[in-house]
Amino acid sequence: MFGRRPLAWLAAGFVAGAALARVSDAAPLLLALAVVSAGAIIRRRHGLPILLLGAALGGLRQEWAETREPIPLADRAEGFVEGPPRIYRTLEDPDGDPAADGSFVVGRVQVRFFGRSLSLAGGERVVARGPMRRPRPASNPGQFDYGAFLSRQGIDAVLTLESLEILEGPSIAGRARRAARGLLDRGTRPEVAAFLGAIVLGRREALPDELISDFQKSGTAHLLAISGQNLVIVLISLWTVLTLLGTRGRILTLLLLVLLGLYVVLIGFQVSVLRSYLMIAAFLGADLAWRRRDPVASLSAAALAICLFDPAQVADAGFQLSFAAVLGLSVLAPILHGMAQAGGGWIRDRLRLAMGVSVAAWLSTAPIVLEHFNLLTPGIVFANLALVPLLGVEFVLGLAHLALAPLGAEGLTGWAAGATFDLMRWAARGVTALPFSHAWAPPPGPWVIAAYYAALAAWAWACRARPGGWKPWLVALLALPLGLTGPLRHRTPDGPRLAVLDVGRGSCAVLEWPDGRNLVVDCGSLDARDPGATIAAKYLWHRGITRVDTLVLSHPDRDHVNGARTLIERFGVRRLVVTRAFRDFDWPPDVEVVAAERAGEPRRLGELEILGPPVWEKFGREVPANETSLVVRAADVLFPGDVEDRGVEELLTLPDLSARVLILPHHGKFHRRHEEFARRVEAEVAVASAPEGYFSPRVLEALPIRALVTGREGAIELELLRDVVRRIPR
Repeated sequence: MFGRRPLAWLAAGFVAGAALARVSDAAPLLLALAVVSAGAIIRRRHGLPILLLGAALGGLRQEWAETREPIPLADRAEGFVEGPPRIYRTLEDPDGDPAADGSFVVGRVQVRFFGRSLSLAGGERVVARGPMRRPRPASNPGQFDYGAFLSRQGIDAVLTLESLEILEGPSIAGRARRAARGLLDRGTRPEVAAFLGAIVLGRREALPDELISDFQKSGTAHLLAISGQNLVIVLISLWTVLTLLGTRGRILTLLLLVLLGLYVVLIGFQVSVLRSYLMIAAFLGADLAWRRRDPVASLSAAALAICLFDPAQVADAGFQLSFAAVLGLSVLAPILHGMAQAGGGWIRDRLRLAMGVSVAAWLSTAPIVLEHFNLLTPGIVFANLALVPLLGVEFVLGLAHLALAPLGAEGLTGWAAGATFDLMRWAARGVTALPFSHAWAPPPGPWVIAAYYAALAAWAWACRARPGGWKPWLVALLALPLGLTGPLRHRTPDGPRLAVLDVGRGSCAVLEWPDGRNLVVDCGSLDARDPGATIAAKYLWHRGITRVDTLVLSHPDRDHVNGARTLIERFGVRRLVVTRAFRDFDWPPDVEVVAAERAGEPRRLGELEILGPPVWEKFGREVPANETSLVVRAADVLFPGDVEDRGVEELLTLPDLSARVLILPHHGKFHRRHEEFARRVEAEVAVASAPEGYFSPRVLEALPIRALVTGREGAIELELLRDVVRRIPR
């Protein structure tokens, strides 16, 4: 594949060296390797020494990048706003004005805001005031490390916005973005305008959750933002116009690069856009240098330029997916095209060619998508055939809408954009409804990924060496092992294993037995929009768990349940145990729902012992929601939910409350009878699921046993052995 392409060998080595240097400190060895490799190259140009030289230089560049000193913490950040704010959620404030949760970047500080209406377009010089802290690393096993992600973006601190002072207005590009976004609102529905803003202007706005979910499961979530495909559409549109105007040759190439660069400036220098622009510029730029256009060489030049500027990008999912997809299309698509030349008419041949491109893109990115997003998406092969053309139509309609709206002729394009949007949404939903179109699975790990790509490369080499001797469908067999990563990862514990996850202000615990059974108790958070997706699911996949046997929801408060639906969808929960307080909830029909209460003595329900709540109606008065919490004991662990004084008083009437591990009720907050309750349980370890400032130090200090807090220590994993409750180190 690389053949006589020294730049390709150098770029491959550089990327590999930068990646390896992130997990090891080997600067002296890398320097020696660089000298030896350079000497070998001078004597004779071979691919291997060039590869080794690239690895040494990439590692040294990464080592140098890590010497950058972070900015000092303060209570303010002053500078220019980089691009438009990213919106996570839109809502209405008490005055009825539009407000949102989101963030924007000022220098090397990410500014987060909640429930505010900010009129920022990008380029404003501002002073943002509020408490500042370092980005937090992942506090749960398997969780996406958002702190490391921010660090890769050059962000050293996070400021929670309290006040904002705008010193200067937006830049020219910012004003243009604001004006363009206003034009998209004319004659279109709000969700259509938001979608057009995402794919045309690169604005990261809140889209409907259902739409995002369907695109994720169809493997086409990248279509919801600016990507290389969008730039290609702009490039084709510009080429068409310039060609019709009579422009030819290198002047045409130069104009295309300049105009496409201006478009990149307009949408705000987003990393993914710059990455795609560099790829296109490297490919088209060969014309300006009187060189033959070579996709592999162009890709290598773009990768080398990006990693020289910022070697941390090698760990970014977008970088990996972009280059893997383009490389796969360059190498695999021609092979699959050759296998598709079987006649049968023009339409059938075109469909085969399109299918070959789609299969090549999926095969080249499948393990990366699984590693980062826990999704296997074979349905993308069909989704691309339906959604990519529709996206192209929608993008062109968005550009046309921007041109016609100032003239008052936005009605037709607005209607067409809405119809195309609805068709895209319908197509995405249809693809996800197909059998085996997608599957949630644990990440494969580096060795499985390496083995997969080695097998894919061997298949491609064999197909080139023996054209026509291999059936195209055989390549699909390579993806089968990716779906078996759960059993490969899962390790049964020696004794019951408990994990109390750090979900901030909320609760989620996972209990495993040596025989493979598992139990999840609660899944909610006031700090995470969907802790089921971002925390609980990631931990379960990290443990190799693909099915949840029992999910217990103690009571309907958001900080205990707002991630439950995700777990039910992604892990096929077999049994759901709740109280009658959930009677108005709409659960999937294939889940066994058990309403549990205690009428008198504790009740057994499989591995669970139901200690509460009692049938409160017998008292003839209303009971606060926390007091109706489901209280269960399993594997010598007591989960009391959010019971307060009345609930605890009722529990104290039971003869046996003993447990080896106690999850402190109501997140360790102070209540009059909780100290007595903790003493009655006689646990060896107590755990509070709470951040700093959310629990009562008085409660923890009064305990006669050690107390662990998730907000201080992250996820707390314990193994209940015969003689001791052992803390599992991370």
